[in-house]
Amino acid sequence: MRKFFTLPSIRTLFGRKSAEQKGEGFCRLNAIDIFYRSIILLTFLLSSFSVFCQPKPIAEYYLWPDYTLPGNAKNHIGPKLPQPQSNFDKVATGTTPIVFFSEEPTDRLVDFVENGKLPKGDFTVELWLLVHVNQPVGALLTFKDKFLREEPDWLLGYYDKELLFSVKSEKNSYGNIINQEIKEKWSKYFMHVVAVYEQGEMRLYLNGALQQKQAIGQRIHSENYQLELAAYFENEPYMDLGNLVKSLKIYDESLAQEEIETAFENHQQMVVQGKLYPDLFHFTAGPYLNYATQNSINVIWEADRATSAVIEYGEKLPLENKIQVESNFALSEANERPEHFINEASITGLEPNKKYFYKITLTDAEGKQIDSGTLTFSTAVKEAEPFAFAVIGDTEARPHVNDRVAKLIWDERPNFCLNLGDLTDGGKQRQKYQWNYEYFSGMTQLHSRIPVFPVAGNGEGDLYWYNRYHALPEPEGYYSFKYGNAEFFMLNSNQREDFAPGGEQYEWLEEKLKNSTATWKFVAHHHAPYSADEDDYGDSWKGQSDMGDLAVRKIVPLYEKYGVDMVFFGHLHTYQRTMPIEAEQVNEENGVIYVQGGGGGGNLEDFAPARAWFSAKTFRGHHYFTIQVFKKSLSFKMYDTEGRLKDFLELKKE
Repeated sequence: MRKFFTLPSIRTLFGRKSAEQKGEGFCRLNAIDIFYRSIILLTFLLSSFSVFCQPKPIAEYYLWPDYTLPGNAKNHIGPKLPQPQSNFDKVATGTTPIVFFSEEPTDRLVDFVENGKLPKGDFTVELWLLVHVNQPVGALLTFKDKFLREEPDWLLGYYDKELLFSVKSEKNSYGNIINQEIKEKWSKYFMHVVAVYEQGEMRLYLNGALQQKQAIGQRIHSENYQLELAAYFENEPYMDLGNLVKSLKIYDESLAQEEIETAFENHQQMVVQGKLYPDLFHFTAGPYLNYATQNSINVIWEADRATSAVIEYGEKLPLENKIQVESNFALSEANERPEHFINEASITGLEPNKKYFYKITLTDAEGKQIDSGTLTFSTAVKEAEPFAFAVIGDTEARPHVNDRVAKLIWDERPNFCLNLGDLTDGGKQRQKYQWNYEYFSGMTQLHSRIPVFPVAGNGEGDLYWYNRYHALPEPEGYYSFKYGNAEFFMLNSNQREDFAPGGEQYEWLEEKLKNSTATWKFVAHHHAPYSADEDDYGDSWKGQSDMGDLAVRKIVPLYEKYGVDMVFFGHLHTYQRTMPIEAEQVNEENGVIYVQGGGGGGNLEDFAPARAWFSAKTFRGHHYFTIQVFKKSLSFKMYDTEGRLKDFLELKKE
């Protein structure tokens, strides 16, 4: 990151004028002061010179998929940097793709940097990759002939656990190849890949360390070739280039070891802080709506820096009401912790079942402003009014699947959503990026308009970022809320000891259920009381399975005793609906229905080899479901990521 210094920043080394000295020119210094401050100034100038001499890329991109809703709801939150685009605006001839590891490309960006700007001699290519899926995927950056009549001038590629770097030279017109196996990624999922050609030598670096080098002689530069970035996502439907390639830089010179190490450190720092861009004032999370009532709604947002905020809202445009949110400048400057860039506010004094518009404008310490654009939300309905809600779980590490689910849910315009935990795969205190880079990347488009009521999964079991990104009622980690004629009881099943008689949540839930007068009672937590998963509760292929979490199952008698209608959970990345269960048997009159909805984006799992005694419907695939409630009627529907109905259920009460 380049730093630019103004004259006042240099003058501070020699002192500023005091109030009494304003008419006397510069403040007076003794000889010792001048000597030491001169040394400081010299050091400052030398360090500044080295900063200014850092190589500047001829092409630099930060790739983020355009995960926005369709139609009039399309709205990118705040500013973003331009994405690579082809130079052909109207008409272009198709080009020949490269088959990479026996796979055809699923997506291609062609000729997005003008040929004349690309290096003819020494060069460096830098990629920052995030690989957080369990299926083989790849990306290939090449400078190649449009119709592959010759071998590529150079290429840099990743597929599954391998890196490839090739440069065509006078000694080898078919290209010299470095093939490197990846044994360890940074922070489990990141790779900083740098390929260098310098005066007849190829070098390949991974996460700041030299992996291989090879003498090849003078490279051959072909004037009529073009740049192409191709994705190989046959095994990951819906995946976008920006899910894998987070940044791309090309230099027309060779980077030294120290410069590569610095670049790696800069990328690491961005990830730790959850920043999406290095120097852009931008939203890193939200706006994110949660806990809507008849008269209020909570909103969370985060920027890459300390800000103050103004929330404008109203039932129509232009927006007539404002809330001023105080700045967190002093707190952030003193501690420099990303936690302090998160803000929340409650919009209160609202009317039940009303539609509202809102906008958040942020101002940083220098007076720069960005805004969310105009968004929408609705307050909770009254008790006798119909409502609908959507349920997802285990959104985890696939923003591309989150995107599909978010758009399908938006099409149905539910009043709110439940998330059954594992919003992230492992978004605990040390893994903040999983919220910014993955969860909010795919889900902000939906939850900036439809409020979410979550429970914590093991992925956020420490509650560190979970609590900071949600404004929910006490007690911490579990809560209840009423909506229409239903009541929801949201538990934290990470605390399994709480689920046994005498446990904190067990006692809390019994008191809540005992006093509930709701027509419909729903419970949500992350872990499974009943499940036909193949290997989470023993090895079913060896005839050993508890068919659910026995520690969590200890709370089931409360569900049966107080007439809970349905229990929602995730954790297992498949779909399963049970028959109504009471006392470990199917009971259609008094039983509780359990729905496993862990298909929001996690790595898919599978079922035991034989049907479970309680099973009504199973499905192996990513999915979501919706529930419509009106008085004593309930309609339940489950869909896959293509919007196809896979399960339905109608319930009626006397």
